[in-house]
Order: sequence, then C-alpha cells, then structure tokens
Amino acid sequence: MTRPRLIPVLLLKHGVIVRSQLFKVHQVIGNPMSTVQRLSNWNVDELILLDISKNDFHDLRRDDLQQRYQGTSALDVLREVAKVCFMPLTFGGRVRTLEDIRSRLEAGADKVVINTAALDKPAFVREASARFGAQCIVVSIDAVHRLAGCYEVMAEDGQRATGLKPQEWARQVQDLGAGEIFLNSVDRDGSAKGFDLELVRRVAAAVRIPVIACGGVGKYADFAPGILQGGAAAVAAANIFHFFESSYPLAKEACIEAGVPMRPVKLDSRWQRREPEYDDAFENRRIEDRLRRAREHDYVAGQPRAVKQRIRWCTRCLYPSISAAPTEFDEAGVCMGCRMAEVKTAITPSEWKRRRELLREILERYRCRDGSRHDCVIAVSGGKDSWFQTHVIKHEFGLNPLLVTYDGNNWTPPGWRNMIRMREVFGCDHVVCRPSVEVLKKLNRLAFIVMGDMNWHAHVGITTAPVRVAAEHRIPLVIWGEHGYLDLCGQFSMDDFPEMSYRDRLEHFARGYEWNYFVGKEGLTSQDMIWWKYPSDRELFDLDIRGIYLGNYVYWEANEHGKMVVDKYGFEVSDIAFERTYRRMSNLDDMHENGVHDYLKYIKFGYGRCTDHVCKDIRAGLMTRAEGLALVRRMDPVKSSDLNRWLDYVGMTEEEFDSIADTFRDPRVWRMEQARWTKDEPEACTSYKQSDAMVKQR
Repeated sequence: MTRPRLIPVLLLKHGVIVRSQLFKVHQVIGNPMSTVQRLSNWNVDELILLDISKNDFHDLRRDDLQQRYQGTSALDVLREVAKVCFMPLTFGGRVRTLEDIRSRLEAGADKVVINTAALDKPAFVREASARFGAQCIVVSIDAVHRLAGCYEVMAEDGQRATGLKPQEWARQVQDLGAGEIFLNSVDRDGSAKGFDLELVRRVAAAVRIPVIACGGVGKYADFAPGILQGGAAAVAAANIFHFFESSYPLAKEACIEAGVPMRPVKLDSRWQRREPEYDDAFENRRIEDRLRRAREHDYVAGQPRAVKQRIRWCTRCLYPSISAAPTEFDEAGVCMGCRMAEVKTAITPSEWKRRRELLREILERYRCRDGSRHDCVIAVSGGKDSWFQTHVIKHEFGLNPLLVTYDGNNWTPPGWRNMIRMREVFGCDHVVCRPSVEVLKKLNRLAFIVMGDMNWHAHVGITTAPVRVAAEHRIPLVIWGEHGYLDLCGQFSMDDFPEMSYRDRLEHFARGYEWNYFVGKEGLTSQDMIWWKYPSDRELFDLDIRGIYLGNYVYWEANEHGKMVVDKYGFEVSDIAFERTYRRMSNLDDMHENGVHDYLKYIKFGYGRCTDHVCKDIRAGLMTRAEGLALVRRMDPVKSSDLNRWLDYVGMTEEEFDSIADTFRDPRVWRMEQARWTKDEPEACTSYKQSDAMVKQR
C-alpha cells in the first residue's frame, strides 16, 4: 500500500530559509540546517527544498551560529543539509543540465525538481529520466488562475506566461518520463485560503504519476481535502510548518482523523535525539582556536579581503542587512520590519476586535474548569510588557494565571522591585526560577567565549523555564508578550499568528547551542543544566502545549502601554539614563541587556539597541530618520560602564574581554584601516526624507 504523504516545503533564498507570499514577498525564517533538523525530529515523510535565489550566492549573514555551512553555493548548503536530513530529500532550483542533476544527487538529494528548464526544452525531461531514472525526476508546475475557470502554466518563478494548460503540460511531462509532479498554485501561495482543489483535481485526473498539491494551506484541516477531494498523492506546504510548535505532528494527526491513511505520528525516537549531538573534540578545538586568536590579535575581520561585501540599510528606518535578527529588503529597499509595521498600522479597530475574540476563544478553550490547575502561564520578566500582559489576561479576560520568571541575577534595582511587586499588584501566584549563581557565572564566561554573548543563559532560560513549569503543572497555555522578530525584522506576517516553538528557541535564542553543549565544560553537569532543559516533544504534543504571543491579538504599542502601567499600577522606570539607549522603560530586568551585552552586538554587527529602538520609533511615527541617525551615531558605539560589574562577576580583565570580543567582529561589517576598526554607516539622506514631515506631534 502506498500511503499518502505529508511534505514540508522549504524555500531557500540566498542562504536562509524564507517565508513566501504570492511568489513576491519573502521574510527570513532562519538557518536551513536547524530547520531541516527539526523536521527530522518529527519523522517527516519527505522534504522538498527549493532554492529560489536569483543567483548562486548563499550566506547565513552571521558567524556566531553553531550550525553553519562552508562555502557560498547551493551545493554547499545542500551538502550540510543532507547531514541532518533523515527523510527523502527533493531539491530544486536552477536545474538546467544533466550535470546539475548529477551534482545535486551526489550532494545528498534523492530527487531533483525541474521547472523552467522543462518548459524551455521538454526533451530535457526525457534525457534526465533516461539517465537517472524516473523515480528521481520531479517536474514542478506553477499555475495561475485565469478567467472563465482556466489555468495557465507559468515559468521563471511565476513571472512568464507560457500559454499551456496545467493538465495538458502534466500529461506531456508524464509521457516524457517524469516520475512525479509538484503542483503549485501561484494565486494561493501564502494566502492561507486552502488548496485550489479544482486545479488539483484537473491535474491529478489527467495523469497516472503521483501529484503533490501545494499552495494555500493556512490551517491543518486544509491538508486532507487535497487528497480526499483533489485526488493528490501527497500534500505539501511551506509557511505553516514554521508557525507553530508540533506543527507537523498536529497536521498529520488532523489528516489521519479526517480519514487519510498516512503513516502514524512518531516522536522522541530513541535513535535520533532532538537535542543536537556535539563533537566535543571539535568544539573544544574551536574554543582553543578562538582564545589563541584573541591572544595573538589574529582577527578575521582584520584580514585583507579581495572582495568587500557591502551592507545595506533600510531606506525608511536604519535596520542593516547584517543583523542579529535577520531581515529581507523589498525592491524599494524597505526592510520587512517596516513593511510589517505598515500592515500592523493598517489593522482596523474592527479587525483588532475580531482578534480579541480569537484570543477569547483560545483562553476559554484552555481555561481550567475544575480548579485543579491555573488557567495559563504568563512568562514575565517584571518589565513593562510583563505588566501589560498580566493586566490584559487577569483584568480584561478574567483568568487566573501563574506568573513564571527566570532569574538571571542581573537585575537593576527598579527591575527587581517591579518583578517582586507583580504578585501583590496583580494578585497572582508567582514562581521565580533561580539557578545557582556559581552555574550562572560559568555560563556567562563560557557563552561569551563560545558565541560572543554572555546572556545565552538568559535567552534560553527565559524561553525554557515557563514551558518547563507549564509542563510540570500540566498547564497547556503559555502567554508571551510580543513576537520580537515579527516586530523588529518582519519575520512573519501579522496574519500568521506565529507561536513559540522549540526550533525558534534553539536557533534564534540559543544560536544552535543547546544545554548539553555546556556539560563537561568548567565542570558543569547535566544536573546543573536543569533550568535550561525543554520539555520533550512527546510532552509538548500530548499536553497540547502552546505558547501564544499576545501582540498578535491585542493592539501593542510599547510606548503607550508602558505609560499605562506606570499611571495605573505604579510601574517604576529607571531614574538613571542608560548609556546605550534613550529609552528608560526597557530591559530593567537585566543591567547588561542595555549595556555590555548590547555592546557586543555592536562589536559583532556594527549596531546596537539604540538602532533597534529608533527603528521602532521611526515606524511608529515618533521620530524622523535623521533624528534616529543622530542618536545611533552617539549611542551605539558607547562601551558601557556595567562592563566593570560583569568583569568582576566572572573574573576576567578588560584586556581579555576586548581581545576575545574582537574575534567576533563580522568581516562583512568591520575592516582594519590604519590600525583602527572602521565600518560603513547609513547615509543621512534617503528616499524617506520626504516622509519626515509625516512624523507625529510629540
């Protein structure tokens, strides 16, 4: 029996995985290796990886990640992906010759996708099938809907009309020797409207070979009709698998419950651990090499380079192309962070009302009915966002939440007082997870040396402790504040409603360094790392644990709700100005977040939190680009005084700190000129200057 398959599709664009809409809008999801590895954890039936780059140049855009590929070609990416891919892998993109097919199969692909090359030269399909076998030749058909119920095949990423009907072209490539058809609806791409079932029916009915339906899935229930009503042999989607925890197992479960005889869901394989397995000898050599380079002042960014890469900045705000939070730019040079801010601004009051009702439905679904547990967990740091979250959930929706805080031992005095007062101000139970200070010091020191970020413990602790407590108390719903990457760099659309996930935590918060990476270093044990251990996939799936972001459902403007919690509840802001940003309400829970931790971001990428804050305020109409640039030039380079506390805390000299930090300077950003570090800067005048007059009255 050949079972119907459920197939994730990953879109690779210039080195990173992207989300797509209408074949035009692309938003960076992240690292291809960690994304594929997560799909392997879920025992996925099959995977399609499509390279949609305009040219064969790939770059992860940052060098402090644990998982990286060497080289800049699609084949370099494919070879590295194949190492963590434990499912059949189909690869497409710029396949034009038999040599292209051979090289991709040798690099790790099991099948190869042909699209425009088949349209330009149909005989190529026959030659490829004869040479490599029909089983590894997949012809991709991109179709658009025309008037009067007709469809047309498109070439070159949906840009060139061909005059062909999809069902006729499908029949032709079948006769030429294709083993499978990958059918994509251009109109439905990223639309979340479900498959174009009429298109699927026409093509599936026209051929004997398997048809994979793709394009339009917005919810798990959209998959099954592609098989049961459309007649496809497999159903595929891209975006939805990036949005939610356990997305693949839940999608498959929905298909099986709908009557599709797919392979059962399998999780927590004893043969393949979810947590990465590190080559300790190799990783120790990497650390030794970094320390050597620091001692010898042998910096990658200081080496002469034949080809200089140029950084781009958004023409509207000041966000750079090399950044901690990855972004894409559209044809007008505007970053996705600005574009998503436009989308958010355009949300009408009636739409916000609808979103609040969606939130109410979720809260009611998970509300405790028998008094055996709290209604939900709220992850709180004690900051203004935490107070706003708790205000909304407790007082506007009437739930009884359990507050959970990770204590990273870096409090500012007002930050500590704000966190402690939450239990009394809101009348909630509050769990504070407090790791050993000795362990925290070791993690500070190690993470700084390994990844140039002493706050690994905080990023991962904050994203782990609330989920651990939720699993222990069998509370399925965790409330987070705003999706940081959606807000800052436009990683998702506001209509995606992305939720917290293990992949997000491991790749973006941990940079690929899971808790077990540190075991054995400086005497750390597995027991020392309990607070950073995430619940298993089986626990997440069985308890249906979800982590939703309040910012997707409730109007969210940090300046406005910051003022509200000050006025209404007496939230304390800092009475001392920060050295690296002009805002006084942010990151009071960690003195280094606005200080030396942020200074390291400047060392790595050439910008800091002041840039983050001015970008948000430019988008909110609170500041002009010129005003923002003046602040950035003044504040981003500051080496803040909290460095002294951190050096005493971990036992390191400032000279050691500087020399290690300089090994992390990104060569795309920094260069050495006349024995001084230098970099390019954004220009003051841009096309957006004319819009400065639109700035709101302050």
